[in-house]
Amino acid sequence: MTNLRSFHATLQEEIRPDDKTWAYNVPNLPGPEKTDAAKLVKSISVVSSFSKQHIQLRLENAPSSRVTRADPLHLFLLLSFADFRLRQPVAAPGQKPHLAPTRDSAEYIARLLKIGIVLNGIQYNFFGHSNSQLKSRSCFMFAATRQEISAKVEAMGDFSKLKSVGKKAKRIGLLFSSAEMAVTLDPGRCEDIDDIKSNDYIFTDGCGLISVQLARQLVQRRKIAYRNKMYLPSVFQIRYRGYKGVLTLCPALKGKIQVQFRESMRKFKDAKDLSLSVVEYSKV
Repeated sequence: MTNLRSFHATLQEEIRPDDKTWAYNVPNLPGPEKTDAAKLVKSISVVSSFSKQHIQLRLENAPSSRVTRADPLHLFLLLSFADFRLRQPVAAPGQKPHLAPTRDSAEYIARLLKIGIVLNGIQYNFFGHSNSQLKSRSCFMFAATRQEISAKVEAMGDFSKLKSVGKKAKRIGLLFSSAEMAVTLDPGRCEDIDDIKSNDYIFTDGCGLISVQLARQLVQRRKIAYRNKMYLPSVFQIRYRGYKGVLTLCPALKGKIQVQFRESMRKFKDAKDLSLSVVEYSKV
């Protein structure tokens, strides 16, 4: 197949409220060697509305995140319910379709995520989602057992002190956030500093500092330029281990310590991935 991005296959042409299995065989699905080389990930869209319904498979550019960089892309499956609102089956010829109650749609999604998807004999189970994916009703599945996936997530950081399910999901979501890796940063080059507070207000909430030396490395790795000329942004939006927020340029920061993180930037501890990823940066 010359153009992998044009690949698509309809897995299911009708979606019924009582569906209980999602197992498909796609003989012409490109192999993992080709999709991994092209940095493509399998993407399944579950679509149901007044006008159409189907479950369709495509190949998409893989979002870059700390999670997707950790394993071969063919083990991932991107699942979307963005255009899904369960439609009741037509009872008689000529009858117009109508949408099912919202609760039925939610139960269908929950059932699919719990049971998982089998594609060409490989079982994919729910893995996780970024916070933006939660809003767009999409998530990642992974080719492993639920127990293996649970252990994999827990190994990414210390989430043991997070008692709220919602907060834990939000913190894990940081690992799935789209961000381009810039450099591998040794923790010995970083330090935590106190936030600036007054009357219970945190003036430095989510705002750390970065040296000019390290900032220039980020510019080189990310090829940050304006009108084909590289420049040094004053602010970088980053993800690093359990930290999130922005780093502002600090010319006074020299020597061994290249980054100073505020306590307000740390969302969880003990993440093993040492990649400093850049989400965004200030523009000229």
